Amino acid sequence: MATCWLLLLLWAFLWPAASAVPCHPDDLHALRGFAGDLSGGGVLLRTAWSGASCCSWEGVGCDSASGRVTVLRLPSHGLTGPIPGASLAGLVWLEELFLGSNSFVGALPDALFGLARLRKLSLASNELTGQVSSRLGELTHLILLDLSTNHFFGRLPDVFDDLTSLEHLAAHSNGFSGFLPPSLSSLSSLRELNLRNNTLSGPIARVSFSGMPLLASADFSTNYLTGWLPNSLAGCGELKSLNLANNTLVGTIPSWIGEFDHLWYLNLSNNSFVGEVPKSLLRLKGLATAGRSSGMVFTNMLLYVNDKRRALDEQPNTITGSNNTVRSGRNNSMSGNDNTVISGDNNAVSGSFNTLVCGDNNVLTGDHHVVSGSNHIVTNSYNKVSGCTNNVSGSHHTVSGSNNAVSGSNNTVSGSNHVVSGSNKIVTDD
Repeated sequence: MATCWLLLLLWAFLWPAASAVPCHPDDLHALRGFAGDLSGGGVLLRTAWSGASCCSWEGVGCDSASGRVTVLRLPSHGLTGPIPGASLAGLVWLEELFLGSNSFVGALPDALFGLARLRKLSLASNELTGQVSSRLGELTHLILLDLSTNHFFGRLPDVFDDLTSLEHLAAHSNGFSGFLPPSLSSLSSLRELNLRNNTLSGPIARVSFSGMPLLASADFSTNYLTGWLPNSLAGCGELKSLNLANNTLVGTIPSWIGEFDHLWYLNLSNNSFVGEVPKSLLRLKGLATAGRSSGMVFTNMLLYVNDKRRALDEQPNTITGSNNTVRSGRNNSMSGNDNTVISGDNNAVSGSFNTLVCGDNNVLTGDHHVVSGSNHIVTNSYNKVSGCTNNVSGSHHTVSGSNNAVSGSNNTVSGSNHVVSGSNKIVTDD
């Protein structure tokens, strides 16, 4: 029995050494060369990467069987200078390369595209520049590509039909220009597509979304894309977020946009859409939007609000129709019936049976409004006004509050310090 215990203790002592993955000499040489070529945080990296056991170094991961380096993760390490492509080329088993949030400069090294096993590549938030080579298509195993927030320019290479495993593509906040590459249509595994904040132009319909059944998030905002919303988007049944703001898109909002059962964010603002927001948006349970009201015409409207509320998010809008709600809106022009303004300022409201709650400096015309707040101008008849310093004219109003100027006839006035003229009934006049 004692012998068994001794054997177990000996095995426990030797296990870490037996299980330690040795570093392949080629990878050890490549990593030392990589760190040696870097400035800034490269000095600290060379200090941290001491010894010959590279598989235990910070940011380095190895295959447990072969000891080959498969992962290099060094985000936010203050690394500066060009990406050491010649050294990276020696990491022939590399599958994941994360160098984001550093200060790398220059163009992408050609050797980078020789890493045939690469599955995840993130170079976001650096100072990289130049055009992206068509050799990108050689990285056929990529599932994640993030080139965002750099200074790349020129056209996106039309090579995505070779990258059909890609699930996440982010190239936003660069200087990419020209038309959308049609090969984006081949990304059948894509779940996230973010190309916002570039200078991309031409018809958005150059991309067919019908081949992207898994697409959950698409952001093309702040470009120069043109044309109608492509009908192929209707096939993206998993879509949760769609941002097309700040382009030059035209036409009407199609009814199929209300068929995205999972949609929770929709931004179509600052385009040239016309017509009515489709009634089908009422069916969206996850999306709360100003466009949920039938018969509403919008101008530069943000169609998004949390918590199943309807709002215009403090943008100047032109609203017509019925049963619309403005929540925290400013400088809106509203006409129609049964509309509600909540916490709005400087709005012009006309029509009938509208409600204004907690607003200031609004002009209301029409009948049967319910108005509260201050500094409103209310005309016509059968309005209920409360608050202070309102100018009320017409007939059959019910006015309460203080410092209101009331003229007309058959008004009921309560409160204090009113100026009342006409044939009115003063209930309280302190």
